[in-house]
Amino acid sequence: MVDETLDGLSSPGERRERHASNLELFLDLVFVFAVTAIASTLAHGLDARSIGEGVLLAWLVWWQWSQFTWAGTAVDLQARAGTRVLVLMTIPAELVVAVAIPTAFGAGGPWFGVSYFLVQTLVLSMQGWNAVRISTLRPAYVRFAAVAILSPAVVVIGGYCHGDARTAWWIAAAVIPIVGAWRGARGVWALNPVHFAERHALFVIIALGEVLVTAGATASEHGLDGTVALGVLAAVGTACVYWWTYFAFIPDVGEFALRSAQGSARARQARDLFTFGHFPLIAGIVAYAVVVRSMVASPTDDIDLAHRVLLVASVALLLGGYLSIQYRVTRRLAPERVVAIVVVAGLIPLASSIPGFLVVAAVGIVLGITQAITWRRFQAGAIARAAAGGDE
Repeated sequence: MVDETLDGLSSPGERRERHASNLELFLDLVFVFAVTAIASTLAHGLDARSIGEGVLLAWLVWWQWSQFTWAGTAVDLQARAGTRVLVLMTIPAELVVAVAIPTAFGAGGPWFGVSYFLVQTLVLSMQGWNAVRISTLRPAYVRFAAVAILSPAVVVIGGYCHGDARTAWWIAAAVIPIVGAWRGARGVWALNPVHFAERHALFVIIALGEVLVTAGATASEHGLDGTVALGVLAAVGTACVYWWTYFAFIPDVGEFALRSAQGSARARQARDLFTFGHFPLIAGIVAYAVVVRSMVASPTDDIDLAHRVLLVASVALLLGGYLSIQYRVTRRLAPERVVAIVVVAGLIPLASSIPGFLVVAAVGIVLGITQAITWRRFQAGAIARAAAGGDE
């Protein structure tokens, strides 16, 4: 008989599908600010080093948020006084993490490191809230935590170093929990498929919200006129296509994959499809927000080379992330997504003399056509599966 904790719940009253709690949504507001800080930091420097540092900080923040989600899918964090207090204790420290992001590789390094350590140790405590008391869950948690606990300590050490030494320590801090995740996924974790998929979909909304806020704030800053309005329409229209590419079916596919797996297989699906698989999607959307900031400010000017490359990277990360998720679930790849990446990459040399709003609109059209093809194939497959089930 399958242990009931495999459904992601640990008491009779919790053996049901759950949705995000108000406490988790309150916590997410801090990460909204963190995403804004990362996007703003990237916007001020698009050289290789600045982008690398931005991606590193984004991963550390993403990892922290994902651990809240692993904790919250196992235990309703709002239902118990102990976990409510732990989550509320993390919010001020997490806000310090977010505030320190723009200066994390400068004077803000110690602030980032110490506050990151405080949040991460509290999160690990929340993750172990039930796991250490349940025999089926304890081995996986111990294997994971024994390695993952080193990461926040390494972040603190890096925060008090300077230059390349800080970067090296923080790269190590980013790699350590990945190793822990591979170790921990060999065992059983409490996972609620509905809650887990919904939480990640909500973070995609956070990232897309950054695009809308950036477009609106930039337009307000420069004054709304006809050309700025064109920039806003192109930026937000393409953001809507970004939304469609994800919400058409990715959350449902991910939730179905979790429901279909049991034991350690479910943990591996959650790790690969969501914790690892969603990071490129978030990074791609944030990269698009940086492009939007530049384009909306001067919609009829051409997009400079650095932002064109970033726009292509945004599409490659987004569609590449979908390809990775698709292959993990179905062992197939949608060729139209590969073609779309190649087509958008062609904008790097071609768009040097095209108004920025037209380039962004063209990207939206390419993504829309690609999604329409993928969506049609997805629907056809769903109809075929339903018919096969009916025949049986």
